[in-house]
Amino acid sequence: MSAEDETLALEKAESLARGAALKWASGVFCRPDQLKHLGQYRRRETQRNNSIQSRLKSALQSYLEGVDHGVAQLQVAFSEVRHVQQALREVQEIWWEGEGSLTKLQPISQLVMEHVQLSVAIQSLPYIYAVPKQIAETQELLESRHLLEAHVHLRELESLRDDVLYRLQKFRPSLDSTDDQPNTEAADLVQRFFAGVQGLSEDLGRTLSSLATSALEVARSDPSLLVSAIRIIEREEILDVEEFRGPVQQPWKPPGRPKHWREHFFQALEKGVWDRVMEPRLLWENLSAADIAKHLKELQGRVVEELQAMCFVLVPCVPPHYDLPRGVAFMCHQGIARHLRDILSHDLPHPALYHVLDWVTTVYTSEHMMGHPNFSSEIDVSELGPLIPPEMLEEQLNRYTRSIRACLSQWIHKALEVEFSDWLRDQEPDKDQDGFYLTTFQQIVMQMLMENVQLAAALGESLENRVKNAVLYEMQNCLVWLREALVKYGIEHMKDRTYPTYYTQYLLAIINGCCALRYNIRRELLRPLGALKRHASPLFRDIPSRPWLTGSDYVRFICDKIEDFSQYLCKARAPACQYLLAQTERMVAIEYVRALMCSKFVCRSPAERQQLAHRMALDAEELSTALHTVGLEESPLCVSLIHSIQELFALKEPSLLSLEVSGLMTAFPDVSEDHVLALLELRGDVTRDLRHTVLSTMHRQALTLPDDYRTIFISIPVPAPAPSFCLHPSSCA
Repeated sequence: MSAEDETLALEKAESLARGAALKWASGVFCRPDQLKHLGQYRRRETQRNNSIQSRLKSALQSYLEGVDHGVAQLQVAFSEVRHVQQALREVQEIWWEGEGSLTKLQPISQLVMEHVQLSVAIQSLPYIYAVPKQIAETQELLESRHLLEAHVHLRELESLRDDVLYRLQKFRPSLDSTDDQPNTEAADLVQRFFAGVQGLSEDLGRTLSSLATSALEVARSDPSLLVSAIRIIEREEILDVEEFRGPVQQPWKPPGRPKHWREHFFQALEKGVWDRVMEPRLLWENLSAADIAKHLKELQGRVVEELQAMCFVLVPCVPPHYDLPRGVAFMCHQGIARHLRDILSHDLPHPALYHVLDWVTTVYTSEHMMGHPNFSSEIDVSELGPLIPPEMLEEQLNRYTRSIRACLSQWIHKALEVEFSDWLRDQEPDKDQDGFYLTTFQQIVMQMLMENVQLAAALGESLENRVKNAVLYEMQNCLVWLREALVKYGIEHMKDRTYPTYYTQYLLAIINGCCALRYNIRRELLRPLGALKRHASPLFRDIPSRPWLTGSDYVRFICDKIEDFSQYLCKARAPACQYLLAQTERMVAIEYVRALMCSKFVCRSPAERQQLAHRMALDAEELSTALHTVGLEESPLCVSLIHSIQELFALKEPSLLSLEVSGLMTAFPDVSEDHVLALLELRGDVTRDLRHTVLSTMHRQALTLPDDYRTIFISIPVPAPAPSFCLHPSSCA
């Protein structure tokens, strides 16, 4: 702080003091009679000022003395630091001068290390002398199956070896940390001396694994031996855990740790389980479906026997936390899964493949195998998972379906060859109980197809649907091949009208067989469809009519019937359900259009025609919703047909009817002139000339039906036209 700043600070302090004194004085001497005490106040304040000044002088004196003392100590410390710096420089110079002489201390370091090693050897000498004898005794105990005593001796030998090695490894040369060669040589020497100990440990481990492999036989004959083996494994497991929990920074670990004898026990147990379950092995030379079925049946029995023995014989010999039933179940599951993958990798015929799939999907999880009541409380089948992955199961189902198709094709060909030879024989066809000619071909084929469907149904809905599709496909091929055989049969007859002798009779037998075949296939399909048609036809009776035009619920009733019928169809499997639904839609379309053409209703005005078109549009919308509800949203037949016909009535200008009829023919090329004329009659405003124009347009646009087109108008009957002249009906009576 500068002198000017100090002056200003003093002036400010004096001003504050004067102000404070004036304030105090004005408060004390506010009345004249108080002035007589002025002398007393003055003396008191004078004494106070003197006391304050005395204390300030004492404090200042003490402060100055402390500063003097501190300065003196700093001077002494500075002097000592200078002496230390000088000493360090001298020590550094001495170190640099004597650096090369440190190598002379190396022999001393070597002697110290040898001394430590010798001291360790001397201390351990009485025990070391006894090592060979103890190894021999332990080997004898091991051979005589006294496992617990052998393990006690082994632990003593391992403790001695580990103690000697630890004490050797504990020493590290302090002068040169890179010189560890003598220590390493000593440790190698100790390990070579104790090599028999490690051999004993390995022999004991192999003995325990051997006992695990034949655990069931040991548990039946000498359960105490198996219990001893488990106790040894538990002890070694504890030692492994303790070693694992040791300090991470410790560079030395006992040799042979961890032993993992518990893991080896389960591995050996799994090997023993699988050896017992898989005996005898499956030989692939000349293997038939019956051999596969027999092998799987025997495998099932051995697995059940193994699990029962594990639960009732082996479980009492092992600790509960081993969870042996569940572990053995997983061992069997994994081994069987590998075995099945090996079986499925071969080119199996479809009967053998069926046995495998049936065993996988039905037998394996049933109460006759993994769900057996004797061990179901110990083993949860749901935890085991699938024997084969879902994608592999899907592949095998497709493989089975392909094989079935190939076999069905081959069987049908052979049956047809036998049938064709029967047609040529000089013998009348067989007759049924009613005296009709009979051929067994269709019955044999149908029975063969249905048997395959029933077999597939036993393995689940997925395979059943696949086989049904394959059966339908092969049935279609069968009909094609039958037609070819009939053509060939006819050609043979045309060459010589007297040969075959019973040509006509066999044709009748074939027709009867085809009718029976058709009846068997379509009986369940056509029966509900025919019932629906009989019930639905009266519903179209009042379409079109004037109540219908004004907003009746006729079409709503039809939609309700469709939805009710679909509830029964949903009980049928695909593709039968889809076929019936498609036939339902086709029937509704046919009956709706037929009602339009067969009605005596005629529009009397343009407004009534527009009302008719509007009502048809509403009907199409309701039918579309109903068909969408039952699962036919992708089939536009009915709705599209109604919309196309509705355009004929929505058209206000009759002269454009030719264009609308042309569009109708494009969408439905099987529509005939009679159909169009019947629809135009409903309009009520089509003149003879306009009718002629429409027919001429249809003649010019005559279309060929596409190969994939499904006819609709051919199934719609056209009402017979009224004769141009007729007497009164009473004249014809």
